[in-house]
Amino acid sequence: MSYYTSVEEEIEEWDWDRAIPTGKSIKRSLSYKYGIAHEGVHLWIIRENSGLPEILFQHRAAHKKLYPDCLDITVAGHVPFGLKEHKINKEAMEELGIYLDESKLFDLGYIRFEEKTDEYHHREFQHVYLMKDNRPLEEYRFNDGEVVGIYAVPLNFLKELFYRDFNFEVDGYDGKGAIRRLLSRKDFHPLLFMESMNLYMETLFKAIDELFTKGSVDVRFPSIRGDAL
Repeated sequence: MSYYTSVEEEIEEWDWDRAIPTGKSIKRSLSYKYGIAHEGVHLWIIRENSGLPEILFQHRAAHKKLYPDCLDITVAGHVPFGLKEHKINKEAMEELGIYLDESKLFDLGYIRFEEKTDEYHHREFQHVYLMKDNRPLEEYRFNDGEVVGIYAVPLNFLKELFYRDFNFEVDGYDGKGAIRRLLSRKDFHPLLFMESMNLYMETLFKAIDELFTKGSVDVRFPSIRGDAL
């Protein structure tokens, strides 16, 4: 989940109550200072290994201001002001060096996210996608310096982490070569395990199960307003 970068970026304000874009721009830092809602995009990439699903997690760089050196959503970022199409492709290219065939994306819809601390107030409408991609981990490229690796986490291990903490090994790639790494709950973005993320993660897990069992996805997040976005 990316929040700040060294380059100040303009993003579009969204109306938090009506769940619609306003057409007004705001600097990203100010959106966090004043709790101004905006749009974010998330992509979860899964792959098949020995007939079982694995979820790809990006490794956030240690210099990141928020949540450094942890495993996070495969691709995630803010939507720059004025960008109307190929929003997730922009982030995928910047973070993982890949171009997506958008016809293979499964759209899970939007979900509200809010996090308030002493330092910032983050309100975001997160547009979440899912796709299956079995390319080797070594084909990913980390172009923007914010991502330093990628790991394939077995779905059953990730699900188990929501009930108990334990250690397990996974395959990864750090931009130089294949690696094996021992993981536990502390290595992941802590927000994944917050109660406020329950609906998000439950819907994601259902979508992955559907994709692996029937090759399509029907489940979506409940609409964030009366009509679908």
